[in-house]
Amino acid sequence: MFRNASKSLTTSDEVYEYALSLLDRREHGEKELVQKLKRRCPSSELIRETVAKLKEYDLLNEERYARRVFESWRARKVYGRLHLQAELIKKQVSEAYIPVILDMLSEEEESWRVQAAYRQIAARRDKKYDCTTEKGMAALARYFSARGFGPSMIRLGLALAKEEAGTVWQEK
Repeated sequence: MFRNASKSLTTSDEVYEYALSLLDRREHGEKELVQKLKRRCPSSELIRETVAKLKEYDLLNEERYARRVFESWRARKVYGRLHLQAELIKKQVSEAYIPVILDMLSEEEESWRVQAAYRQIAARRDKKYDCTTEKGMAALARYFSARGFGPSMIRLGLALAKEEAGTVWQEK
């Protein structure tokens, strides 16, 4: 029914049907859904009505959307808390749910993730990440940082690298 992307939606029923077709494909957050509806519907009043109706029937649920984004992120094993926060912001999750979702990531799980990230990079056997050299340790720290790990997790990852390399690393 909605194959013609240039067709403007003019009635409440058309806007609602289009919103349902979007939600049928995958979960959306309110901001994202409103943006998509605005592309096809010039009436902000019709969009507001549709969003209210979808919320009333629990077809549009921001908390459920935030949890889906978290579960999708969780499937990728080598990223840290800061990456999760950036992903939630990028996916336009409501700011009210971001701290709730971040609390769902335990420190234990994040430490497991930094270990998985180290094991992934260690499997490459890339001399760039040779943890017996200062340059290698710096490269490894940048690797962890780029994957969204905070300072405490980076220290944990570097300690693991040194331990597996059979040397004792001393902070300067």
